[in-house]
Amino acid sequence: MPLIMLIAAASLPAQSPDYNDEEAYLDEDWPVQRGDPAVAEKYLLWAENAIGMGRWQQARAALERAVDFADVSSDISYLLALARSEEDESRKLVLESLQRAIGTGRWTRYTEAHARLMEADQLIFLRRYSAALDTLVVYKAIAGETADAAILRLVALKGLINRSSRTEPRPESVSLPVQVEFRRRMLETMDSYPRDPRPLRILFDYANGREPDRDDTALVEIALRRIPFLLEVDQELAWMAAPFISDTVEARRLVAAYRAGSLKPRQNADFIPHPASIIQALNLGLIDDNAAIDELFAESILDRDHINGVGALLRGEEGRNYLSEKLHSFTGAIVEDEDRDEHPESRALYYQGSLQEYYYDADQDNITDMFIVFNAGTPQQVELPTMLILWERYPLVRRAVVGSELYLSAPGGFSFAPIIFEELGGSGKYAGLLFPRYNSRGRSISRRVISSFASSVQRPSAEFPGGMEQIFLNRGIPVRAEVTLNNTIVSVTEFENGYPVVQRLDMDLDGRMETVRNFDRSGIKSSESDWYGGGVFGSAELYREDGSVVYSWDLDGDGTREYSELR
Repeated sequence: MPLIMLIAAASLPAQSPDYNDEEAYLDEDWPVQRGDPAVAEKYLLWAENAIGMGRWQQARAALERAVDFADVSSDISYLLALARSEEDESRKLVLESLQRAIGTGRWTRYTEAHARLMEADQLIFLRRYSAALDTLVVYKAIAGETADAAILRLVALKGLINRSSRTEPRPESVSLPVQVEFRRRMLETMDSYPRDPRPLRILFDYANGREPDRDDTALVEIALRRIPFLLEVDQELAWMAAPFISDTVEARRLVAAYRAGSLKPRQNADFIPHPASIIQALNLGLIDDNAAIDELFAESILDRDHINGVGALLRGEEGRNYLSEKLHSFTGAIVEDEDRDEHPESRALYYQGSLQEYYYDADQDNITDMFIVFNAGTPQQVELPTMLILWERYPLVRRAVVGSELYLSAPGGFSFAPIIFEELGGSGKYAGLLFPRYNSRGRSISRRVISSFASSVQRPSAEFPGGMEQIFLNRGIPVRAEVTLNNTIVSVTEFENGYPVVQRLDMDLDGRMETVRNFDRSGIKSSESDWYGGGVFGSAELYREDGSVVYSWDLDGDGTREYSELR
């Protein structure tokens, strides 16, 4: 559960003893008026009681119905943000509710500080670390410094460091280099809240796998001295600290005690060691290869880093064979947290070792940005926010659907590779399991890119209802267009350099193209129609530059149009 959910849930008022259902607070006889503070209070009270009973879905539904009262109650928007977050709705919607609460500025049961803290948390989820740090500056001005704000600040700074190779504006509140600011804030937070284990978790995660310098080492040494006093509060610090403990015997003792569940005097009966602790136990010789693999696969959701971590430490070929066998018979999900912010961006689903589906959430807003379907481990199609791509043989595209348009590619003419594959496991006897990863260096995709490689595009005809227009393309440039209605071609347009030149149409659907239109680069210039099939264009339209149209008719069929009028 996100930090802010724990904070916010703790701040909710106690459940009312007479809670029953929504009608207990929102009776039909109440004179409901938009913007009525009294009605807003009734909605708020009902929602708080629903949340107190764990009925988040009902609370969210009630708060969404109460949106008409959000202009008189910031509390309603704040609770709606809380419910949306709990229900795993789009984090952008959560932020929208929070920003409305802050903008309204009419609080009774909560405060702007609550909203600012949650706003910073959601911005961190979305990797908008600079914005989160700026929000925490506002929070501090309102509520002063708190442990929760200090923790969020450290998480945001760590995120900025991990994303240092990407474009990220430096927040106005940070004047020092980000890594220097992180170390300064880390020392400050550990000194201010010495009994809080959260700074140590952040520090160990930051330092793990990183080449430490003198300043990082000094911070880790301070953290290690505090470990004995904080293990009862957060026993997972035992395995997180193990890589940094130079005394192997002590590291082994800590990890063994954690995994045995003996670090707490009252351990939960359902205690299960964190999967990441398997790597430390294997590295310290507490378990053998097969035991580590069996424990790893006891779960149906695996982490790519845990698989690789265990695989790298296996001591013999027998263990590597066993890992490969387990992977190729695995049913469940493998997730990846590429930027190590504890929120996986991708999830791959397997059935008996066969890759079935892949989900990718680029900005971690709880909305899938890419969904790929596989057949026997081979990508078949990908759903993107605005289009559907179908492969002929990955990565060669067969067709693409963008809105109501269907783009067809020439065989082998267009490739799109949003994922790459890596092998998990593997041994001298077995190949590893193919795992999809987002291809950050792949070609970006857009309607323009698709059309530039398409051989044709099909779309509903704008002129013939029920008809289908097919435009033939050469390097994205139209060369010919046909409209088919009821299996009959009713319109043909010829192009030069991408511009229409002449169009022939069957306007009365009698099987004969009696109308001819001529174009220049500014658009249609003229239209002539031979309605009777005698080779005489009995009516015509001339389109003038000022937008007017000259209509003319051959009234006696002698080939001369005697009458005309300007419209």
